[in-house]
Formats: sequence, C-alpha cells, structure tokens
Amino acid sequence: MLAQAYARNGQTDEARKLLAHLNEMAKSAEVPEYALATVYTSLGEKERAIEALEHGFAGGNKSYLFLLPGDPFLDDLRGDPRFEALVQKITGGK
Repeated sequence: MLAQAYARNGQTDEARKLLAHLNEMAKSAEVPEYALATVYTSLGEKERAIEALEHGFAGGNKSYLFLLPGDPFLDDLRGDPRFEALVQKITGGK
C-alpha cells in the first residue's frame, strides 16, 4: 500500500524501490500479485498490472482477486478487454 501511495503522490522513485523489493520478496515468499498489480496500475504500467493479475489467477493465488470488480485503485484498468475478462472469470459472469 505504501508503494501505491508513493506512486499516486508522484513519488515514483520511492514506489519503484518498494516494488523492486516486493518483486524480490516474491521469489521466496508469497506476495499477492494483486498487491503488485495495484502498484503497477498506480505507476501507469497497465500491461504489467494485468499480467500480474492473470498470473495470480492462473497460478491459483486468488487472494484479494474478489476485490477486482469494485476496487477503485484498479479503475485505470477498466475497459481493457483482458481485465474485463478476468473480472468475468472471478465473478462467474455476474
């Protein structure tokens, strides 16, 4: 959440440092791809955000994915066909 806050506040260097730390942690511990996706979205890296969400879903790490349909931190992804398809998978088409 701190990395996301930094990114949204324009402190992208700080956000990227924390994101790099999260990605490094993910090599040996569970870091929800959802958390990474919110940071990528805040940095304007929509493609990487969607890739992280898809990777989490495909890998069975569905932690927090139930938040996708209404999470305002992911609003920048709305309208992207890949994001919308993922929301449909999560909600069962509802």
